[in-house]
Amino acid sequence: MHSTTSKNSSHIRLTNLPILFDTLDIERLPADIQEKITRIDASLPQTQCGLCDHADGCLPYAVAIALDNEPHNKCVPGGQPVTDTIAQIINADITTLSAESSKWPLDSHSQRPVEVRAVIREDDCIGCTKCIPACPVDAIVGTGKHMHTIFTDLCTGCELCIAPCPVDCIDLVTVELTLSMPERTLEQDDLRQRYHTHLNRVSEQLADSSNSRPVVSMVEAKLNNATSLSLNISEEQAKNTIAAAKLRTKIKKLEKQLSVRANDSKQAELTALQTELSHL
Repeated sequence: MHSTTSKNSSHIRLTNLPILFDTLDIERLPADIQEKITRIDASLPQTQCGLCDHADGCLPYAVAIALDNEPHNKCVPGGQPVTDTIAQIINADITTLSAESSKWPLDSHSQRPVEVRAVIREDDCIGCTKCIPACPVDAIVGTGKHMHTIFTDLCTGCELCIAPCPVDCIDLVTVELTLSMPERTLEQDDLRQRYHTHLNRVSEQLADSSNSRPVVSMVEAKLNNATSLSLNISEEQAKNTIAAAKLRTKIKKLEKQLSVRANDSKQAELTALQTELSHL
């Protein structure tokens, strides 16, 4: 009876996925592998932060662990508890790997890195809208040339909105959360669903020939490729595209600052960034 329930659970969780995940071919995998992917994905915090080197979210990382023996300790926000949970799922030695370190201190209750939320300094916001598509769970609202707001209760703390902001008006603040395991499971399921809803909405926008909004994130670059049925964009190409965009933003900001006042250190930084951009 348990195996039937598990199989049904896997089937539900791994079907009707956003087009971004089509290339994973999950439904063609054996049932036991699907079950393993389901359990790994369910253990991940669903922040969709990309710190595990999978910019397209937690599910591709789960697949890589199950199929490619990718190290199971790369979930930074999950910390050691998630690393140990995945080790048990894949029957690995839980004493072998330590979780990737985080720049945030450990929470004494959860033993995970403390959770953070993004907050916009609204007086400094110029309404450029660049942070909005970067949010994987649509927690940011606002329109062009108007102040934006982040719904803190929906924010995953993924930090993906920081880099696109041209005026550095987004701060990260730590939050104290004490979640029971059932509460954490509900939160993760909700975040996962919000991410998939976000991906489906963006896919529809990209498929709409009248849509003229530029592609501004790595996930959107992959989605754009998927919706055009040309799934040959590489991870490296996507990373270079986004890295170049971020460098140009930094370069423009420094050039503007230097046009007002000369500064040797900023001039050196500008030169270094221009060199880095030329090598992409």
